[in-house]
Amino acid sequence: MAIYYTPRKTEVYQLTVPALVLIPLFALAIQAYLPLYWSSASLLDLPLLVLIYYGLTRRSPIPSMLAGAIIGIAQDSLTGGPIGLFGSAKTVIGYVTPSLSSLLDTEGFRVRVFILFIFYLLQVVLIYGLGTLVLGQSSELNGVRGVLGGLVNAVIGVLLYILLDRLRKPV
Repeated sequence: MAIYYTPRKTEVYQLTVPALVLIPLFALAIQAYLPLYWSSASLLDLPLLVLIYYGLTRRSPIPSMLAGAIIGIAQDSLTGGPIGLFGSAKTVIGYVTPSLSSLLDTEGFRVRVFILFIFYLLQVVLIYGLGTLVLGQSSELNGVRGVLGGLVNAVIGVLLYILLDRLRKPV
C-alpha cells in the first residue's frame, strides 16, 4: 500500500506599498512614545508584531528578513541601545516566521497566539544572548517579565491581526 503526500495549498497575501511602509512606521512611532506615558507599555513590541504578520502573510523568507533588519535597526535607533541588537534578532525572526508559516495553517486564532508568544520569547532570548555573549553587556534574563510580555504581545497581536487582515488581498 502506497502512501501519497499531497501538499496543502497555502495562500499568499499581499499588502499595498503604502501599507508596507506606513504600518511599520506607525508601529515604531507608537513603540517609541507609548512607554513614555504608560510604563507597562514597555512589554509591548509592536514592530515585532508587524514583522511576524508580514512573515505569516507573505510566506517568503528573504523579504521578511530584509523587513526584520530594517524594522530592527530603526527600533535600535529609537531605543538608544547598541545599533544592530534588535536588527539581528528581528532578522532571525523574519527568517523563521515564513518558514514556519509554510508548515502550519497560521490563520487560526490558537496558532497565532502560540506563534506570537513563542516568537516574543525567542526575541527575548536572542537579545539577551547577543547582548551578553557578543556585546558583553551585563544583563539579567527575567523569565516572569518574558512570559508576561509574551502573553501581552499574543493578545494584542491577535487583535491587531484582525485589523490588518482587512488590508490584505490574495496574490
